[in-house]
Amino acid sequence: MKRNLLSLAALALLAIPQASAIPMIKGDEASYRVRELSTGINWYTNLPMALQESARTGKLVVWIHMLGKIDGAT
Repeated sequence: MKRNLLSLAALALLAIPQASAIPMIKGDEASYRVRELSTGINWYTNLPMALQESARTGKLVVWIHMLGKIDGAT
């Protein structure tokens, strides 16, 4: 009986992340979000240039390193 109860408790714990997971968005919504992100901010692709502009304007640099492509292909 104790083993069955522990097994049920383990199964319940495995279900919790799925129940609280954020649902996937549709492709057109993902495309819209990518377009907004990639056009709404003036991104630098060169860190030294971004640091130089930061020193000139007094603004912070946000450095994002990502693998794959932002368009969702990977």
